[in-house]
Amino acid sequence: MRSGLNYIAGLLFKSLNAGTQYDKEMIEQYKNQIQYETLTIKKNLKLKSLDFIQTFNINRLIIQDCNNIIPKLESKTIKQLQLFYCDIISVNDFRLDNLEVLEILNLSKIQSNTLIQEIFRFQKLKELCLVEWIVDINLLSHITSLTKLTLYDCDLRDTKTLRYLVNLLELDLSSNQDINTISLQYLTQLTSLWLQSCCLVNLDFLRPLIKLKYLDVYDNSIIYLQPLFELKELSELGARKNFIIDCQAIQQHLNFLNLDLNNQEQPTKEQLKVADTMRDINNLVIHLKQLCKQSGIVKQQGIKFRLKISESLQKQLTKHMQFIERATYLFQQANPFDGYQ
Repeated sequence: MRSGLNYIAGLLFKSLNAGTQYDKEMIEQYKNQIQYETLTIKKNLKLKSLDFIQTFNINRLIIQDCNNIIPKLESKTIKQLQLFYCDIISVNDFRLDNLEVLEILNLSKIQSNTLIQEIFRFQKLKELCLVEWIVDINLLSHITSLTKLTLYDCDLRDTKTLRYLVNLLELDLSSNQDINTISLQYLTQLTSLWLQSCCLVNLDFLRPLIKLKYLDVYDNSIIYLQPLFELKELSELGARKNFIIDCQAIQQHLNFLNLDLNNQEQPTKEQLKVADTMRDINNLVIHLKQLCKQSGIVKQQGIKFRLKISESLQKQLTKHMQFIERATYLFQQANPFDGYQ
């Protein structure tokens, strides 16, 4: 009898995968007797609701290219939900709170003007993937259970909230071209990081990520890999479509590194000059922080600062600040990296 049920289940789900109308009578007849690992609902399947999903004991649900659906889901078995290229009728009716054991959620290219805050209520979520969404990243701070996070092409800028995701091991922030990478230095548990097409010029913010094993910085404007020299766990680096000139140096420091550097372009003198300037600016900022610490700068109420510095130290601070301001202005006015694809 069991083999017969599996055969019927196979026919049923084959029909669903093909995008044809499901057999309601068959579903009603066998109900919870049918167990299946994955259910895929594809384009042209005529569904007005997804209420029938709770009929099946499935672990993974994939919904792809379905328009005019209201994904109100209820299941005690679904651990992984993937929703691709779907047009949701009503954001207000998008209900996922009854997915009691959901661990992996992938929402990619969903046609909706409002971010569905429903997804941020899952306290046990381990993996979250959002592609081409407008994300209020502050909502992520509550999902501390996350070990893998993808925010691809989400118009992301500030990353401060990510520091609260203390269990994060894998992070993909590719195609966020205005992203502030400074806060990433606090994610010291990261083992894998993707930063493709993020308009990066330097990698200094990666120095504290000593557990990093995989790094992909494809399609940026990076010239120097020197900040990676101390990442002794790094075993694979994807750095195609950059302007890297110290390839041999990093291989001397990281003997076991699998380095992918195809499609490198030779940097111009202007690019090298700007890269050196930006590196000098970064060193000055570090030095400036040290001077501030030595000078006794005290932060008050998050806004005001009280200075306890000598006249000579004050002159040093002023000089460094003026240089940084001037160098930043010149870089913004005549950035030789502009126009490169």
